[in-house]
Amino acid sequence: MYAYATFVFLLAAVGGGSVAAWLLATHDRGQPAFVFGLFMLTVAGWSLAHVGALSTSSITWQLRYTQLSYVAVVTTPLAWLTFALVYTDRGELLSARRLALLSAVPALTLGLVFTAEYHSLFYASIAAGTFDGRPALVTESGPWHAVNIVYSYTVLAVGSGLLLVAAIADSRLHRRQSAVLLVCVLVPWTVNAAYHVGARPIVPVDPSPLVFTLVGIPLAAVVIRTDLRTFVPVAHRRVFRTLGDPVFVVGPDDRVLDANDAATAVFGALASLDGCRVEEVLPAALFADGRPRPALGDAVECSIAHGGERRRYLAQRRDIDPERGADAWGYIVSFTDITVQQRQRDALTETNAALRRQTDALELKNEQLERLAGVVSHDLETPLATGEGLLYLIRADIDDGNPELEQSLDDLETVHRRLRAFAEALPELARESTDVESPVDCDLAEVAGDAWRVVDTGDLTLAIDGTCALRADPRRLQQAFENLFRNVVDHGVRDGSPPGNGPSSGGGAPKGRPRRSATSVTVGTLPAESAAPPAPATQIAGDDSTASTAGNGSTPPTVGAVPSGFYVEDDGPGLPAERREALLEFGVGTGSGSGYGLAIVRTIVEAHGWSLRVTESAVGGARFEVRGIDEGAE
Repeated sequence: MYAYATFVFLLAAVGGGSVAAWLLATHDRGQPAFVFGLFMLTVAGWSLAHVGALSTSSITWQLRYTQLSYVAVVTTPLAWLTFALVYTDRGELLSARRLALLSAVPALTLGLVFTAEYHSLFYASIAAGTFDGRPALVTESGPWHAVNIVYSYTVLAVGSGLLLVAAIADSRLHRRQSAVLLVCVLVPWTVNAAYHVGARPIVPVDPSPLVFTLVGIPLAAVVIRTDLRTFVPVAHRRVFRTLGDPVFVVGPDDRVLDANDAATAVFGALASLDGCRVEEVLPAALFADGRPRPALGDAVECSIAHGGERRRYLAQRRDIDPERGADAWGYIVSFTDITVQQRQRDALTETNAALRRQTDALELKNEQLERLAGVVSHDLETPLATGEGLLYLIRADIDDGNPELEQSLDDLETVHRRLRAFAEALPELARESTDVESPVDCDLAEVAGDAWRVVDTGDLTLAIDGTCALRADPRRLQQAFENLFRNVVDHGVRDGSPPGNGPSSGGGAPKGRPRRSATSVTVGTLPAESAAPPAPATQIAGDDSTASTAGNGSTPPTVGAVPSGFYVEDDGPGLPAERREALLEFGVGTGSGSGYGLAIVRTIVEAHGWSLRVTESAVGGARFEVRGIDEGAE
């Protein structure tokens, strides 16, 4: 009987050790397969110790082999817990400190086992007896033996509990794998528990390693066929299969091992993909001499026919184990569909190209317009100079004053002045018609004040009724203010007439009323809806650059949030309602002027992306409102 038992345990040791050696040699540390190999190695050592105990008749050597078997007995629960943690993806819990704490009881147990002859903590008694007519070691358990059993089964319960939690997880494949593991471990531990409660087998040794090996070898056969890496929790089945873009898993021999649903939809049925060489399935542009091109390590663009159209993809290769390379475990080829983004990019490129062409055409037209304006202005200089000279000679030749002739000459001189003003304004009009390319932050009150000091405004006063920050070209904006102020001087003030009196000459006053002369110009902001009332106005009198406040010494307004616009108004005679919009056209004036001052203001305003509106002030004077500055200020 002993001979048969010895042979069986020897087979278990050889078989379990072979499985352990294969798993340890073919898998990396940290993988469940490697840890499972350690577990099988401890079981094989346990069986080998039993072989030694069954092979000798010496009570002393039976004790020594029994003591050696406890190296595997105390290690097996720890190996099982480690496997359960790694398998359930909780390997980060295996810190060095925790392993040291878990090993404290097993280490103390081994110390007590190997010194059992000198105390009764582990064995209450050690004696020689017989079993089946052969000398056999007879021991009686001590108090620490019970501690070791409780500790071992606690560690076993924790590991099995982790597998139980995994067994009821969402993944059906994972649940099936965990259930197999649970059954395989519960059978030998049940046998071990029966042994400890007194159910002795036909030989006086613990049959647990034999049962572990019997269930471990078939389990290892499944591992060999399916690769124990698939025993890792397989949430990838839920993720990998449902990815929207094609993904291929390729083995070291460049054959397709797996493909997700998107890959089978784009490249063919899974049955036709499984086992195919990867260069036969994927676009030829990704390969050279049957191997992926080196550039495939980065994203490479390719075209694939799918659904009756050519779609654009970014293909990329990643090694499954970057440290060992593709020759170890293979690699993954993934595809990202960029068809929509590519079409949007192409459309945007075409739009940008069209805009560039339009911009180039506009710039060319502006250059041509400016050159033409310069040529016309220059060519008008000679006939104008000739006409003015002839007019001077005619005036010199006339001795007696003829009122009708004098009036005709005055009219002719007026025409010359307007023609000269037109010729001088042409280049400026051509330049100011273009957009503002590089606006900067500037202050409304500062720009208006700079313009006011440039224009000869006589006795007029400037009132600043609020200011704001603008994104504008300060030079061109100042020019717009200069033209508006000059328009008030030229058409809103009658020389020698007191304010509020004087005959009408084309102003905005109703027929029969005296023409009112302007005394002040106001610049202010157009507040947004529900804005607070404007602060008291700051006045600048005449050409004096010193500012004073209207009212009782209140402080000037501060720059606040960007309003909706600004205005320039006067208290003069105003503009006829039926001519207000026409006055913004080129060549249409308010009196004897050239008719280009307000047109230049409009072109400057529109070049900034704003809009200009002509209306009437509260006292009947002219009011110019510039709107839309809040949009350009962002």
